[in-house]
Amino acid sequence: MRRSGLPAGLFFLGGARALRLWASAWVSPWRERRRLAGTLLVVLAWPVFCLLQLVHWIGFGVDEIFFRGWRKVDVRAPLFVLGPPRSGTTHLHHVLSGDGRTTTFRLWECLFGLSVSARKLLLTFGRLDRAVGRPADRFGQWLGRRFLGAMEDVHPFALDAPEEDFLALMPIMQCFVLVAVFPRAGWLWQSARLDLEASPLQRRRLMAFYKACVQKHLYVFGPDHRFVSKNASFSGMPEALLETFPDARIMACTRDPKQTVPSQLSSLKPALTATGLDPLDPMFRDRIVDLLKFYYLHLDEAARRHPDRIVVLDNQALHNDLYAAVKQAFQVLQIDLTPQFLEFLRRADSRSRGFQSGHRYTLAEFGLTEGGLEQEFAEVYRARPDLGRHARSAAGKAADG
Repeated sequence: MRRSGLPAGLFFLGGARALRLWASAWVSPWRERRRLAGTLLVVLAWPVFCLLQLVHWIGFGVDEIFFRGWRKVDVRAPLFVLGPPRSGTTHLHHVLSGDGRTTTFRLWECLFGLSVSARKLLLTFGRLDRAVGRPADRFGQWLGRRFLGAMEDVHPFALDAPEEDFLALMPIMQCFVLVAVFPRAGWLWQSARLDLEASPLQRRRLMAFYKACVQKHLYVFGPDHRFVSKNASFSGMPEALLETFPDARIMACTRDPKQTVPSQLSSLKPALTATGLDPLDPMFRDRIVDLLKFYYLHLDEAARRHPDRIVVLDNQALHNDLYAAVKQAFQVLQIDLTPQFLEFLRRADSRSRGFQSGHRYTLAEFGLTEGGLEQEFAEVYRARPDLGRHARSAAGKAADG
């Protein structure tokens, strides 16, 4: 069986996109009314960010010399957590990562260690750091509190915590989070609807790169583990995932749109503000709302087409009875439950019942109303009437993430 490597040309595609984005930042004060301070931040920081992506590519090259075995890794029965952002996907991802049979990307890998060679180097450095009292680890935690502490209620960050591996798409400039910095990058919006809007070539190229990143992860942490991934922005590509990983399963979270919409808009405000963009821009808001509606409908359609491979879980059910919801989902997807994971689920369930998000937001601050969202998402509510009945408020009481 032929084992392919990274698709040819992606390095140049990523480089061309990076230059294009940098050029757009220079003229963004006129095109996007970006504030001067935000423009300077993006213009100056972007080359540093791109150098980090170049380090990833150098690592990929080193892998082809010393660690070509990653190509032979089979990704067996991976489990993907999808769902509209702020619907409980982070919570579910952390719970599933508690199963000792699984492995998942950690934040440090996504940022600094996508290649096999970089992972091995950083793991060696981590062992040395622990041997001398963890000074580097403590410094990293301080940096996280210093620069990301304000995001704790929105999305907690820790270098060793499970994280969304769409960050692995940064070297090809196709990580959707970049729209918070470059809202006019059309290919980013297109990738969020990969199943419908990308050409077959674009779809194969992106999925081949992503699969290679997963193979490299498993090469280091053990191909006998079940790979678990969580990506809200992959909610527009369940068909591509099932095609790329033929024995994959998907657990899709859902939540009342009157909660997810303002929560997502609120979570994007810090990045938009820091980069000089208007966080209340109605055009950007409407584009996000339209994308979230697509996520709901597309995942529901995919679940109907693949009832044995995709299960949809209501966020409120995860909050009220995590143990029963996950157990039932595993039974539908025909995934075995070990006694150890069942015990872990019981403990996680007790913590989940008492959880209240500290993330606060309102519909009004974004120029939205409950009635307007009910009309906009009418098709979603018709497909899942329980969403409306489970609604508590748009004040963030249920589990965000």
